Amino acid sequence: MLLEDLIPGLNIEDTRNEFKGIIEEGKSEDSGKVKEIGWLKTIAAFANTDGGTLYIGVENKSHTIVSLDHDTADKIVLMIHRQIKQRLEPSIKYKIDSIAINETSQTRYILKIIVEQSKLLPVTLHEENLLGIYVRNYGNSVLATPEQIRDMVLLSDNNPFDQPFTDEKFEISEFSKLFSLYHERTGIELTEKALISIGFMNNEKNLSKGALLFKDNYEEERTRITCTLWPELTKGSSLILASEDFSGNIFDSITFATRFIQNHSVNGFKKEANQRVDYFSYPARSVTEGIVNAVAHRNYFMNGSQIEINMFKDRLEITSPGALLGVKELKKEKNISSIIPRRRNEVICSVLEYCRYMESKGSGFDKIEQDYTGKGEAFKPYISSTGNSFTLVLPNLTFNYGIIDEDSVPEVHVEGLLNGKNDLKILSYCFKKEHSAKEIADYLGIKPSTYFRTETLGNLVAAGYLLENKTETPVKYLSNPSKVYV
Repeated sequence: MLLEDLIPGLNIEDTRNEFKGIIEEGKSEDSGKVKEIGWLKTIAAFANTDGGTLYIGVENKSHTIVSLDHDTADKIVLMIHRQIKQRLEPSIKYKIDSIAINETSQTRYILKIIVEQSKLLPVTLHEENLLGIYVRNYGNSVLATPEQIRDMVLLSDNNPFDQPFTDEKFEISEFSKLFSLYHERTGIELTEKALISIGFMNNEKNLSKGALLFKDNYEEERTRITCTLWPELTKGSSLILASEDFSGNIFDSITFATRFIQNHSVNGFKKEANQRVDYFSYPARSVTEGIVNAVAHRNYFMNGSQIEINMFKDRLEITSPGALLGVKELKKEKNISSIIPRRRNEVICSVLEYCRYMESKGSGFDKIEQDYTGKGEAFKPYISSTGNSFTLVLPNLTFNYGIIDEDSVPEVHVEGLLNGKNDLKILSYCFKKEHSAKEIADYLGIKPSTYFRTETLGNLVAAGYLLENKTETPVKYLSNPSKVYV
């Protein structure tokens, strides 16, 4: 029997579910490694992230139910309690349930360890003489980054950036944009009582740190957004078509960024078969959702950094400081509707909800995915996240080739004539990614001879088709985006 037969819909290991066969404690005779550390990592990661369920008695790869007899299940339950108490600190909230399997004359069991997200973070795992801090990254339990650990500490203290109260007092005249936007978008008046209820201020009218970012005259660096329009597919060119910086209250920041993208996008219509067909670079809703998401979930403790918006021929990139909470790393995750960002800034998110910029259920990525449905694989938006930032990438719908992947070798064109038989192949290979002479030669299936370096590559450099990066060792080559294009 498979797990899916028993529990329909539960068929993958993800952020909140994991499967183990028979778990043990003690040391392995072969490697000397502690056996219980593997499943304890999962429990600790659940406690440090969003909680989750560990199923014992299910093979993780095949999902085959191996189940446990009554005595074995009892022993494992006692072992789980003992190991959690001994090796996890601080103590966590969890419970163990069982699922009876009646396939044979003897009742057998699957154990469910249901772990709550801890309010005291981070939860550490004692691994002999070491301490490990783990988080869930989709179906894996991985070591937390320093950024994630800092986030956990802040969340644990119930003291994220935007919630502490300041000495500044609320004056309604300083928040005219907030009150007018709320009325414009909801049709009702915003009350001070409502603002107190979301932690915008306290009963004594002391403003929270998050509230300060919504003041009409706020102009500090924490809300800074930098927008840049690039002529080609990379930042490899010294030419910048447009660049603007803005620091102001959050509402004005959203408006500024949205307007910059609109002003530098293709938006229009054409007549086809007696009908008007609208076309545009980026769906307006997706742009707004992307900007609001960046503003809502950025790490405001990282002063001196800013939200960056970069527009290229094939895509729009919106990068926000700080990792996605609960996610160690993402590399071009195209199933963006599966990502529900944990709130880093409760006050800021609540205000944006009040003013109908976002929804509480975290449906922003769902809307973006909907906007791009049916556009093809090359036009799928994706999200990347590191320990220091996360980036939403929206494909340009007016660019015929979709997003040009860094690892792909696109078909390129040049103005003028090329003399070498491999010139166009070289320019294609180096279109978005720098390569050494050896890498280029290997790609072509030839030897990286002196002649190849001086004549073939040297001629392309001299003609301006290849850019030569001599700061790298070995020297790297990149196609000149001002003379080579797709």
